[in-house]
Amino acid sequence: MQDQLLSQFEDQDFAEYVQYATIKIKGGDKFEAKLLASINHYPVSIREFITSEYYLDQAGSIYPLVMDELEELNNPKVEGLAHGSRISNVYTEAVFTGGIGVGKSHCSLLTIAYQLYILSCMDSPQGLFDLDVSSEILFVFQTINATLAKQLDYARFKSMIEHSPYFREVFQFNRDIESELQFPNRIIVRPVSGLETATIGQNIFGGVLDEVNFMEQTQNSKKTADSGGYDQALQLYNSISSRRKSRFMKHGRALGMLCLVSSKRYPNQFTDQKVDQANKELASKGSTSIYIYDKTRWEIKPDDFCGERFKVFAGDLSRKPRILLAGEEIQASDLSLVTDIPVEYRSDFETDILRALREIAGQSTLSTHPFLVDTEAVSQCFGKVETILSDYRTDFAGEPLKILSSYIESPDELRFIHVDLALSSDSAGVVCGYVSGFKQVDRGEGIKETLPIINIDFSLEVAPPKGGEIEISKIRTLICKLRDLVGVNVRWVSFDQYQSADSMQILRQKGFTSDLQSMDRTMAPYELLKQALYDQRVNLPDDKKLLEELLALEFDVQKSKVDHTSQSTKDISDALAGVVYGISRRNEVWHRWGINPYEQASRFVKMAGEDKE
Repeated sequence: MQDQLLSQFEDQDFAEYVQYATIKIKGGDKFEAKLLASINHYPVSIREFITSEYYLDQAGSIYPLVMDELEELNNPKVEGLAHGSRISNVYTEAVFTGGIGVGKSHCSLLTIAYQLYILSCMDSPQGLFDLDVSSEILFVFQTINATLAKQLDYARFKSMIEHSPYFREVFQFNRDIESELQFPNRIIVRPVSGLETATIGQNIFGGVLDEVNFMEQTQNSKKTADSGGYDQALQLYNSISSRRKSRFMKHGRALGMLCLVSSKRYPNQFTDQKVDQANKELASKGSTSIYIYDKTRWEIKPDDFCGERFKVFAGDLSRKPRILLAGEEIQASDLSLVTDIPVEYRSDFETDILRALREIAGQSTLSTHPFLVDTEAVSQCFGKVETILSDYRTDFAGEPLKILSSYIESPDELRFIHVDLALSSDSAGVVCGYVSGFKQVDRGEGIKETLPIINIDFSLEVAPPKGGEIEISKIRTLICKLRDLVGVNVRWVSFDQYQSADSMQILRQKGFTSDLQSMDRTMAPYELLKQALYDQRVNLPDDKKLLEELLALEFDVQKSKVDHTSQSTKDISDALAGVVYGISRRNEVWHRWGINPYEQASRFVKMAGEDKE
């Protein structure tokens, strides 16, 4: 139990605690009195519980630093109890993350075992929390699905308890039941499914929520009432958290312990969000109820390494990760992005630096198999032109979106617009661009190609208004205004295949050339976009959301397609790929600049596919 008001005390401290509790009882606070009355035997410390042969007998499997972490988590500091001071640094949640092989799951199991042990020291824990004596008090193991929950953490936990003399002799579970562990006083340890409904109506005291960074994230999900985005980790956490607070809230905090466990994956993943929450609480209040365990193997097992290190620059949105040269100087502002890595891992980083950063160094990376590896080249394409719209985001319901006529360059040049449509929960992406000239690109070995330079007039994310759907007619109105009111020579408008037939028909009636153009059926659109970005042939406005989308794109090896991560989207990047692909294939544009596409860039045209002029 996280209010471990006894486990960290020596005998004299226990006497001091009794004096403190008596003072609090006189002041009208009855919780400490109930706690004292419920204790039937004196709890041992977390260290003794883990190392003693009578309890878990794991002295040989716990590294010193890990034991220190477990003590900090499970034995809060107490100061000045006789004078009425409260217990400080009391944790009710623990985030276990970091690299592989750092004991994340093991630490969570030991913590839950200790929480179970604390409850076993009470005659009637239900009475402490004003619950009916027949009420269950649950520890749950939950992950992506019920099968994994039972086969992984729960199975290990059960084995740990089965081998403990204390849990065989003093606090036994019913060995006739296989599906869960039923202890005296209606205390139960149970693996549950990966659905939020799996914990409805249950008195959850604590447990383990595992692999939270790998859980399902779906847009337009039928699992939500409004068919919006579904975040499995967040839904499961909220379901457990609300039940803990409603049953076990004392002194403004939920007692017990919930362990959130996962390796690193992408930036702003679930564990990152909890770390940010803990840091904000520390900054504002000086304390937090969330304990963070984020370690590397060389931190917890220093004797396994020779001590020699090399430096790795982790990269950011505009720069890719790399191994630093010996003696290479780094700016002070970038020092937080540099990690010292044991030389034993150098070959891992040389082979696959992104995987090594995630699995060995325990650092989030933008994607597992990034589609755009040269992040610096991509970043350099941004900020080259001004957007002709008043904003990069709109829902057409708030501040009116304005066309900034003064920023429009070469309005007579042929424009291409691609629209990546959406309705309710997803955003739509709209991008407009034109060819501003051609440049000769040297491919080496005497091969040169003359290819188009594409200026992007605007990149726009159209979000659904709160509680509503995107009005596609507003996008069509914007397109018509560009041509008819402002005089921009918009010739082509392409759509993806989602709810676009009606829009294409209406735009054709207004004189636009409009066709279907999917970004997912073939790799060609994104391959052309990649090459154009690497060639510095795309001039983009300073749209930070689009940059984030592009750099988070993954190449799905199994499906042989470009996709987004579970933490990102690709609505605007799809629209950009549609424009670059679409306008690059128009013979009319090439001839307008006096370029013969088949003579000057046969390789390019072959990659692009057949012309559809």
